[in-house]
Amino acid sequence: MQSGYVESLQIQRKKGQPFECVTFVVLEAGKGIAGDCHALGGEKQIALISSKSKQWIRKQETEGLCFRKFQENIVTQGIDYTLLNEGDILITDQAAIEIGPYTKRCFPECILRQTDRPCVLTSGTCFGKVIKSGKIQIGEQIRHIE
Repeated sequence: MQSGYVESLQIQRKKGQPFECVTFVVLEAGKGIAGDCHALGGEKQIALISSKSKQWIRKQETEGLCFRKFQENIVTQGIDYTLLNEGDILITDQAAIEIGPYTKRCFPECILRQTDRPCVLTSGTCFGKVIKSGKIQIGEQIRHIE
């Protein structure tokens, strides 16, 4: 079992509006983040990214196609996303997220793919669904259970 902590959180209250950094979110089982315009259920209720991947994106001189498109809800520190598999659980004191079957995919028109350069968005991110409602806050421990 690996563990880390929640580094940052953000939500988008209305489509077309910018994402807003917040100190905590309330997860609703089967829906997503309370107050987020994407809380509609499905397999991609929560978008997560590792802090390491977020830092890698910021350092790139050439911007990949998805750098501006991908918006995470939760940034974690200390969780290795390459070890996450579909069905694994990320838990905090109150809430739980099940890792879904979907990952960030690459697009043929991306300059990084066209020039055979690596992109961590496929290995350092994941999508999940809320299986236990509860509050998550910045600095809180998050644990990976296989």
